[in-house]
Amino acid sequence: MLADDHRSFAEALGLRLDAEPGLRVVGAVVDPAVALSIVRGHPVDVAVLAVESMHCTFLTLADELLKARPGLKLLGVTGGDDPAVLARAVRGGFRGWVPKDVGIGSLLDVIHGVVRGETCIPPLLLTSLLESLLTGEEEARAAERPLSSLTVREREVLRAMSSGANRTEIAQLLAISPNTVRTHAQSILTKLEVHTSLAAVMIARRAGLL
Repeated sequence: MLADDHRSFAEALGLRLDAEPGLRVVGAVVDPAVALSIVRGHPVDVAVLAVESMHCTFLTLADELLKARPGLKLLGVTGGDDPAVLARAVRGGFRGWVPKDVGIGSLLDVIHGVVRGETCIPPLLLTSLLESLLTGEEEARAAERPLSSLTVREREVLRAMSSGANRTEIAQLLAISPNTVRTHAQSILTKLEVHTSLAAVMIARRAGLL
């Protein structure tokens, strides 16, 4: 199944691939909803999806496609080379990544490769991909470590801070004094290594505390 924002590209590629022995194109679409419907209704082995940016609809659709058909192989076709987009795609289940200007022979090699269970990423992008993946993991661990040091009461204060409550309101909510709230708030900033309550709340949200 092929999906691209540009119908002419999707249909032209579909015709070319459908002419290859051993391949059958069951759909060449521009609508994510139609792509999902095809995957649900046909025994699709590979979904070739155009991915141009971090917020591309076919990138964000990956999770639903994989839930609809476990074992589906996702292959991204892109005109860009942003390692952050590639890293998100790999985290989302993509197993192949191909530049849009690649020859049809190379695209076929990648399609067959992902069907065999291989992960096919252009060698020139591997270094930046690994760096991006490692950076993401380091950031996640960095966000989790400080939060693990917060006490139960400090977490309660942080949750109240996230709602926009002031010191007096937090004190009333938790049945403690405003001075105690101030002490807890300062401890939270120190442990999270930030200087403002907003920064502390953002860290907590990224880590799923709030």
